Amino acid sequence: MPLTGPMAWTRTTERLFVVLCAALLLATSLAASSSPVTASDINARIAGIRSSQAALQRSMRALDSTVARLKAQRVSANKAAKQAERARNRARSTLASAKAVLLERRQRLARVEAEFPDPNDAPNPERHRQRLQGIRAEVRVAERRKAIIVSQVGSLTRIMRARKSSLHNLKAQRIAASSRLRGAEGSLSALIKQMHDLARVKAEEQATVSLTAAGQAVFSWPSAGRITQPYGCTGFSLNPRKGSCRHFHDGIDVVSGYGTPVRAVAVGVVAYSGWNPYDKEGRAYVVDIVHPDGFTSRYGHLIATNHVRAGDLVHTGQVIGKMGNTGKSTGTHLHFELLRNGRDVDPTQYLPRGVVVVDKTTTRAGLAAKNKAERKKQRRVKQRKDKAEPKPAEQQVNRPSVTRSFPTAEWEDPSAFQLCPDKGAEDCDPTDLLARLGSAADGSPGIPRPYREQQPSPA
Repeated sequence: MPLTGPMAWTRTTERLFVVLCAALLLATSLAASSSPVTASDINARIAGIRSSQAALQRSMRALDSTVARLKAQRVSANKAAKQAERARNRARSTLASAKAVLLERRQRLARVEAEFPDPNDAPNPERHRQRLQGIRAEVRVAERRKAIIVSQVGSLTRIMRARKSSLHNLKAQRIAASSRLRGAEGSLSALIKQMHDLARVKAEEQATVSLTAAGQAVFSWPSAGRITQPYGCTGFSLNPRKGSCRHFHDGIDVVSGYGTPVRAVAVGVVAYSGWNPYDKEGRAYVVDIVHPDGFTSRYGHLIATNHVRAGDLVHTGQVIGKMGNTGKSTGTHLHFELLRNGRDVDPTQYLPRGVVVVDKTTTRAGLAAKNKAERKKQRRVKQRKDKAEPKPAEQQVNRPSVTRSFPTAEWEDPSAFQLCPDKGAEDCDPTDLLARLGSAADGSPGIPRPYREQQPSPA
């Protein structure tokens, strides 16, 4: 097929350029793999990959914010487009009713005009003309209302189309940003793989002793705390499916205070330190360390700090970060993974046995909580001590006994308050007092009644 025109030549030139670049990269990688690698070459490559990783991380953070912003704008634009569409539909229904009213008035005008084509033939010409004028005025009003509603429908339709066009533009921009983000993630993944390979070579060179002693690895705990989620099958919905497990946790979660130091479990080389490129939303800050004998440790949900960089040599117990709550996390904790030859294993099988105690005093909040609990305990001890000790004699006040006396009226009989003044307790009958009180008349001593019935005086 003949190639004619400058556009055809341009496309062909671009394709040839892409093919040549791919061939050059392949030849470079083959030459690099065949040539011997020295320590200076490893450090130079690590420095170059580290700078590329930093640039890609910055680009990914910017693309993350761009995608989130476009997503929020798309949601608001979709809501506005739906509102405009509902308003246009309401205007259309109003227009349909206005058309029906106009049609009915025109039909009525036609009927009235057909009755008497000549108004002079009507029994009352003047009244017939007034009736025609009223109907024609109603028709004009209906026509004006219809024109206004038609204009409203047209403007609402234009608004709806503009908002839908904006929605489509935002969707296209988000797709383009997501595509660029996926490209950056792929490039960063390739750089991370290269960094892992170089870190493994450097770790094997720097290793003086083997991590495996009698077939068992020797590691230290990454942080003080308590394990809230072990390795293996779990019911936590954020974990993915694996094998027969509906949700599988590929590490252990160690919980402690915010900012608790996280330490390297063994000597190794940092292969990656930054935001996790494999999380689409809510990226976590992670650190990967490559150890000798095929081991790799991963520390997730850290606070974004620059304690270590890719290519740094770390020793056992060296602080590599602080416990945080970044990424898809429900609280402050450390997600610790241990991989052997690229496959995740149960970290507790390679960590020292014993109880992991929560060390919250390493943070300011934990220290404040500890001091508050100590003060509360001291107050309780003091209150208990004050209750147990008697008061000194000089502090005890002898209060005189107070005898209260109530004045008696002239009509009160103190003996009436005694049930049986002339009998013993075993022979006393309470009905005697009731009988005495019932037999008391006006003027006689006894307990007064709240209400006395007035007897009519004799005539």
